Amino acid sequence: MKITAIFAVEEFTLYSVAYDNQEMEFSRLFNLWINDFEYLFDFFQENSSDLNSSFYGAISIEDAVRRTRKQAIEFRRKFYQLIEKQQNSNLKLQAIFRPLHNSDYQLKELLREKSKVDWLRIYAIRISENTYVVSGGSIKLTQTMNTRPHLQLELKKLDMTRQYLIENGLTDESDYGFIEFKEE
Repeated sequence: MKITAIFAVEEFTLYSVAYDNQEMEFSRLFNLWINDFEYLFDFFQENSSDLNSSFYGAISIEDAVRRTRKQAIEFRRKFYQLIEKQQNSNLKLQAIFRPLHNSDYQLKELLREKSKVDWLRIYAIRISENTYVVSGGSIKLTQTMNTRPHLQLELKKLDMTRQYLIENGLTDESDYGFIEFKEE
């Protein structure tokens, strides 16, 4: 596992995990969602029963691909706009992240969180109000994460990232300023 800064603006830092010599999860997800038509088509074909459930209404695979690409562009823009505004205000990165579970109303150490636009999700571990580590993301077409293998994988990645941070003493915002992240 490797952790790399994506955005570092004054006190605002978003990191991303890269697994097994792959690209950073943050970049990988947006590349898939915006540029990989084959991935999107295959995903929606494999999950067509979810796509046509009452959760989002009946949508054709072609419309789902178009909608996802549009959402991903909007989602990525949301992060960049926050960075631009951060330089001129007191906005916090936590403004676009929320606890993974709606029942988590207290801020805990290394809380699992999500950022979302419609059915797209970016999952991260909260270090502080302005420091997050992205562990992955998904297209979520169901009410819960426990019913689909691709969402269960994201839960495992969140837990694996959290455990890595604990084992390497990366539990506080100040731990990130002077550390050189290693590959495992």
